[in-house]
Amino acid sequence: MKNIQNIAHVMMLVLVTLLGTVSTSASLAAGNVSMLYLVEFQANEAGAPTGPDQAAELLDQHVIPSLEALSMNKAIRTGGLLVGARAGVFIVAAASHDEVTNLVRALPAWGIWDWKVTPLEGFGHRTGLEKKIVQQIRAAKQ
Repeated sequence: MKNIQNIAHVMMLVLVTLLGTVSTSASLAAGNVSMLYLVEFQANEAGAPTGPDQAAELLDQHVIPSLEALSMNKAIRTGGLLVGARAGVFIVAAASHDEVTNLVRALPAWGIWDWKVTPLEGFGHRTGLEKKIVQQIRAAKQ
């Protein structure tokens, strides 16, 4: 069962990454944003309620407002929650690492979710770099 969950998680990350990177490549090329970030979050032990009252309070004061904020944020290109889990992912366009830090820290659930933020590079940018390397290798052989 754990293997199936891991496979599903990896597949979702790949899909979100592909959709987000493809859908924002035009705005990146136009210079509208400087970077994309893959943001993963998962409830930590502070987010594990000890009873129904605490569960309602955590949901009402932290989780629901955070999910609403994420769903309304125009900088978030794509993302969602892992089905049946207290975890999710999204891709956000931002001008700096600080901008992403501020976005995440401003969420009411910041302290009850663990965060992993990974900067991404666009397919077009990486393609250009790889082409230059191929040219350098071929030029060195001559």
